[in-house]
Amino acid sequence: MKSESSIQAEKVHSPEVPVLRNLIGGEWIDSSKAETFEVTNPATGETIAKAQNSSLEDAKRAVDLADDCRENPNWVMNPKARAVALYKLADLMEGQRDALGRLLTLECGKPLKQAKGEIDASIDTLRYNAGFARNIRGESFSMTQGSYSVVMREPMGVVGHIVPWNVPVLLLFRGMATSLAAGNICIVKPASFTPLTTARIIELATKIPEIPRGVLSFITGPGSIIGAEIVSSPKVDMISFTGDANTGREILKLSANNVKKLALELGGKSPDVVFADADQEKAVAGALSGAFTHSGQICFAATRLLVHKQIHEKFVATLKQKAQSMRVGNGLDETSELGPIISGSQMKTVLKYIEEGKSEGELVTGGTRLTTGELGRGNFIAPTVFDNVPTKARIAQEEIFGPVVVVIPFDTEEEAVRVANDSPYGLAAAVWTRDIKTAFGFARKVRAGTVWVNAYGKTFPEAEFGGYKQSGIGRERGLEGLHEYTQLKHVYFEL
Repeated sequence: MKSESSIQAEKVHSPEVPVLRNLIGGEWIDSSKAETFEVTNPATGETIAKAQNSSLEDAKRAVDLADDCRENPNWVMNPKARAVALYKLADLMEGQRDALGRLLTLECGKPLKQAKGEIDASIDTLRYNAGFARNIRGESFSMTQGSYSVVMREPMGVVGHIVPWNVPVLLLFRGMATSLAAGNICIVKPASFTPLTTARIIELATKIPEIPRGVLSFITGPGSIIGAEIVSSPKVDMISFTGDANTGREILKLSANNVKKLALELGGKSPDVVFADADQEKAVAGALSGAFTHSGQICFAATRLLVHKQIHEKFVATLKQKAQSMRVGNGLDETSELGPIISGSQMKTVLKYIEEGKSEGELVTGGTRLTTGELGRGNFIAPTVFDNVPTKARIAQEEIFGPVVVVIPFDTEEEAVRVANDSPYGLAAAVWTRDIKTAFGFARKVRAGTVWVNAYGKTFPEAEFGGYKQSGIGRERGLEGLHEYTQLKHVYFEL
């Protein structure tokens, strides 16, 4: 069945539940399996949409038709059209900013303010990369008398964008906006928890005449089938993936036969280090935001809080009081500060870590599922703080992906650096101090791709982002992010 829309209405009792379709070869179509899966609101457990449970055949067709577009001159050789397209998509999204934010809250649970902020950041990312489209440059030089060399940047070709559920719009555009600016053909596979907002945005993109049919594909379904085919296909030149480290390792294995280029942002266990001379009020606010934004379901969440022993007792007491006062609830309630965990299974995983943590450290506050009133319908966990946690404890080493922060006291700068680096991850870190020498010394020694000084979680389209160690490969955003989605070619002339 074909349609000009990404969704069709299907009666599922009442009210109507939209059924998402795949965009393959420029057409919105159903899966060859004629099967769907449900998308639920994590705050209420209600079904809010259905999506195609696509087959291997669907994935192969999406890849084949994307491959047919890789030489489309109206896209690949037309940077002005690419720039116009990205600006237009940003404008269309801005016009639907509130509706898109609400849709995002419905499917992933984050508070509405955070969801609208994500849409705003995505719009900004599109506009920043629109400027890149007309500024992709190489270099030229003379090797010897009578010769001339040109080194140019060309698109990678077909890029598979496998997107996580926690920040599905911004993490899509963090890679795809750059990918499109560089002239690539993009296949988008959203997370099964959160395909709804992405489908709506892709539908907006299909209304832009500067984007030729087939440049964008959108396909839903299990990662073990759809994602695996996109990763392993020799017709896909590059994979952009954000997600957990175990899936990243599987992508490395599947892509090895084709020696495929990868941009991987994987897990994190980021240290947030507070020295004795820090502005404690600001550091507490930063710790709360860093640990509990989107209920801790962010790759660079500040889940290890290192506090100098001189201020430790007072700092933890203030942190406890502030955490207990945070309002947990449905993200559509604009007074909510923490929303639900994405799914029942993830909630069980977080609660299991909390139970184990009770034997590893001191539970200061939280540690329970919230079931009072309407909260009982969703996957809500109270903001949780553990104190005096050994650095080798599981809750201090493993990514929990929930509203759980562990406090580790330290005595010296050398100890802070050692503990901060005692992790398999190296995505981000922060340091709070009034001493610029201490700040720079820590930033220089910590093994992390991003370090914030007297702030937490600030990211920008202009600034590269990526991790050390098991936090990933490559960089997104900024000039380095653009270069990830291009390949170099040397052309030599005998004159």
